[in-house]
Amino acid sequence: MNLKPLGFRGATAAVAVIAGVLLAGPAAAQSKIAVVEVERLLQESARGQIAVQELTQLRDAKQAELTSRQEQLAALQKQYNDGRLTLAEDRLAELEKQLEDMTIDLRRAQDDANREMQKVQGERFGEIEQAVLPIISQVGREFGYTAIFNKFQGGLLFAADAADITNLIIERYNAAYPATPTE
Repeated sequence: MNLKPLGFRGATAAVAVIAGVLLAGPAAAQSKIAVVEVERLLQESARGQIAVQELTQLRDAKQAELTSRQEQLAALQKQYNDGRLTLAEDRLAELEKQLEDMTIDLRRAQDDANREMQKVQGERFGEIEQAVLPIISQVGREFGYTAIFNKFQGGLLFAADAADITNLIIERYNAAYPATPTE
């Protein structure tokens, strides 16, 4: 995702620098650090649940389409195998060409489905990330946090449960952005 402010992804170097600065010297005793579990935010916030539901529906539709194509390919493969001894050479060659074309089409359809899923997921979750960043910043200022980290990314290996402000962020996000399906 292409987030301008801090973003949740790709911040490993920045996190290492910030952590080094925060944990060095006498200022460390005055530092107040929190974490947000972004995965939970995406799964438990009202809009996150809608996004997950939309992605699940899209995935199911794509899977049904691919399953249908796989069944057609299997039927053609059976026809080819059953006719190996009885069909004329030109008919076998035609079936072989159809099998090859159908296999290529299936692979393309699978690749297209994967790309579409990734694109839609990136869009939906990107919208949520863009909307939640100002809320995280506001909570950081309001509660006097020196830094707020993504709990399971950016090099963080441990965080006490008391430092986890995910519930507060979800609460504020849901209040600011009530559940409405994404257009």
